[in-house]
This record gives sequence, C-alpha cells and structure tokens, in this order.
Amino acid sequence: MRLQIPGIGYKQGGRQMVTTAMSPVALIKTVSKPEPWNPVGNQPHGNRPHDEIHVKGIIEYLETEEHFVVGAVVLYASPKEAEFTPMAVNGVAADEDSTCFGILSLDIGATFDIGDGQHRIRAYERVIQSHDDEGDNVIDRLRASGQPVVVVIDDNQLHRAQDFADLQRNVKTLASSIGMSMDRRKAINRAMLTLFEDADLPIFGQAGTADRVEFLKDSPGKLSAKLWSFKALRYASGTALVGVGQRSTTSWEKAVDAHLEANPDEAHAVLHDLWAGLSELTPYADVLDNSVTARELREKTYLTSAGVLYAIGYAVYRAVHEHGMEVRTAVKALNAVDFSRTPKTAKITPNDTILAGSLVDPDSGKIAAGRAAWESAAGALLKQIVSAPTT
Repeated sequence: MRLQIPGIGYKQGGRQMVTTAMSPVALIKTVSKPEPWNPVGNQPHGNRPHDEIHVKGIIEYLETEEHFVVGAVVLYASPKEAEFTPMAVNGVAADEDSTCFGILSLDIGATFDIGDGQHRIRAYERVIQSHDDEGDNVIDRLRASGQPVVVVIDDNQLHRAQDFADLQRNVKTLASSIGMSMDRRKAINRAMLTLFEDADLPIFGQAGTADRVEFLKDSPGKLSAKLWSFKALRYASGTALVGVGQRSTTSWEKAVDAHLEANPDEAHAVLHDLWAGLSELTPYADVLDNSVTARELREKTYLTSAGVLYAIGYAVYRAVHEHGMEVRTAVKALNAVDFSRTPKTAKITPNDTILAGSLVDPDSGKIAAGRAAWESAAGALLKQIVSAPTT
C-alpha cells in the first residue's frame, strides 16, 4: 500500500514536481528531521542553521492570527519511494510533459526531505504539541487548514542545495517600508496611517495622500521629493511613545502596540503634537511653503536622516518623561538647534554641528549608522531642549 495525495504535476528543470496541500498535522508526520548544512562530500545537503527566534515568531503568528497565511514549503522525495501518476480527465489521457491533475504516491514509511520551510514546519510541530486539547481553537484551526507543498521527485542531493540557493536568489526581498505599511495588524502602523489623514499635519503632505512619505523604499533617493520612509517615521514615532528600553525590534513593536492599545487617545495626542510641532520647525516649514525643496533640505541639513529623526523622537520622549515637558514645547525648543550640514570632512567638533561625535563622524563627516549613534545624539538634543528659554 502507498500513501496517495492528489496534486497538480508539472516539470521544472527537467524534474517532476507536484503542487499539493496537506494538513499541518499530517505534514509534520511525513517529513524527516532536518540535517545541518555541510558542503563537504559527494552528496552535500542540509538546511541552514535553526533560528529559534524566527520559529517563535511563526508560532506566535499561528496562535494569534485567525486568518493566517503561510507560503508553500518545498519537499523532496526519492523516485524509488514516490511517483506521480497523471489522471485522465473526461476520458482524455494527460500528456505527461504538460501540467495535469494526478496522484502522488508515497511508500508507507517513507518521508519527505525538507528543502525549504524547516522553520515553518517546526513551528507547526511546536504549536500542535502545545495545543492538543479537544476544543482548542488553535488546533481546530490548523486541522481545518491546508499547508501548500511543492514536492520535487529527485534524489540528487546536489540539486537540493542548489535549489535552496536559487529560491532565495529569485525572490525579491520586500522593502521594510512597504511591508510595514501593508500590515494593519500592528497598532503603530495603523496609527501612522491615521496621522496621514490629518489635515493639521502638512509635514506628511496633502492630507490623505502622504505624498512626502516614501513607502516603496527604506530610504528616499537624493533627488526624491519625499522626506522620509515609512519605516523611519514609524520608528521615530514609536520611540517618542515608549523610548528605547527594549533591545529587540520584536519587543519594541510589542511595547509600542501595547501602549497604543492601552492609551489610544493619549498616544495619538503625543504623535499628533510631535508631528505638528515638527511641521512648524523652520527647516521643515520652509519645505512645506515651497521656499526650499526636499532635495535642498537633504543637501543642506541632516534633517532627512533617519538617525536624526530617531534622535528627535527619543529626545522628545526623555523631555516629557524625565523633565515633565509638553511635547509641543520640547519640539519647539529644537528651533534653536542648527541642523545644517558642516562642510568639514575632518576635525569636526560640536562647534561645527551638535551631532559631532554621535551621528556625525568627526574624522570623515559621514553620518554614522546604529542605535548607539542616534541615542547619543538624542542626549545632545535633550540638553538643548531643556536649556531653551520658556515663553
């Protein structure tokens, strides 16, 4: 006897492939344990290192998202153990070289080898192991769902490793900004999209268009009319709400979303005042009244740098929580800061720019990357904010 699975057969690269779907419960029982990658030997095969954080992220997604979607995994079977048999449709025999319906037969006891999808499969396994009670919504949802599978009938393990590399090469990585702006589950993303509808916040562009926000890339080009990317805006905004006490992006997102959900009106007021205040900051205001272009702002100041935006968000957070200042007051105090780019490329000091030694490298004039740099810059901005005269 053989395990029989209906599917659609086709050829790619001269090899028989079958697209089908299995229940997650059945899937985890039909795959062999992933082996670590080792390129040495005549038949190298194996998977990339196990990433526990990635698995936990998928587990959380499967457990919390009712309308989940998980892409196809790629499995391999030996021709000695698996066979695809085309089915006749309306009495017409299928052409074996064409795409057709059929039956994938697998020897009882044989298992599939994982080519791509070890973390998804492991997440399914862990979820199923921890949700085995009758009436559990999570396990009921998985049992009623299918997991798409591409089965490659090929026992050449050299092909398997090459396929994995090719699959990664031929998939275009989604820019963070576009992915985040599409994800409405995150409260911070929803909050930002709501701000873009506010006519009182011209810094984002015409209300409802956000035409000064770059959604398609994570950094606007030097000639772009956009001021910042969506990714930069959301991180600066979230930092203004919760600071930087979290040491991973995942924990930061959870903290920001929890704050927004627990204090929606207060959080929205902070974000509104932050961006309303920045709209009135002289360099940005000059762009809004068209006396300066975004390109000129980019060339003449540091104010379109994501790092500067993060530093501003954190400085405002500290001004509010450590010094009891109002958000608008803290932002207004930044008008006394000169954000102009220094023409110097060496021996740069705080007399040349307040960002020297933090975001601006004193020896090259280049903008430094990394959290440590903009956190340090936030400290310098905070000193200016709290020392500014009150009116």
